[in-house]
Amino acid sequence: MGCVSFDSLSLQKIQSGEILKGLRDSKKIPEPKRLELRKEILKHVQYWHVSFVSAKYIDKFNINQAIFYGISRALPKVTAEMGRTKQIGNLIPNSQKEDLDPVSNLERKPFLFLDGNYKLKLSNPIEGYLSIPKGDDLVPSISAASILAKTFRDEYMEKMDSKYPGYGFAKHKGYGTEEHREALRKLGISPIHRLSFCDFLRREGSEPSLFSH
Repeated sequence: MGCVSFDSLSLQKIQSGEILKGLRDSKKIPEPKRLELRKEILKHVQYWHVSFVSAKYIDKFNINQAIFYGISRALPKVTAEMGRTKQIGNLIPNSQKEDLDPVSNLERKPFLFLDGNYKLKLSNPIEGYLSIPKGDDLVPSISAASILAKTFRDEYMEKMDSKYPGYGFAKHKGYGTEEHREALRKLGISPIHRLSFCDFLRREGSEPSLFSH
């Protein structure tokens, strides 16, 4: 995770209808195109939910636990909307090469796809799940989820730009650019910054006052 501020969003969704063309890792798509794709995705996605996890939670429990926490909050909301039906999403890799299909040999497709290499312990049984490394660049349903998550998160950061002026959140969206680091050197850490990603201030010998929320 390369973001300094809020960057742990988990999104579970069931994809219905046709797979949109051009879906891939949201970070590799220009912002205007991401917003266009979001409109199209929302026309085809029947159930979805975005879950925000705070910077304080990430600092306290680590990023992996934050991801699991986000999933544990989002998944029940989606399954509740579905009425706990056994609908299963489509899984079609962007590549047409069969040997790149991560689930080509499975007898039954899971309805929950995770980007990464995670093992879940869910209290409420689901149809199944599959963790896919680099899934947001391979599996359109994960790509769609990443686009929704990133666009909603970026809009949140734009709102935070007004609440915490001077950091440039509207421009860099919380990622660790040099401009962002320079703002942290001058202004210190805001309540939405992840302390675990601001250790460079300590290494540089910054004033302790910069670390107070």
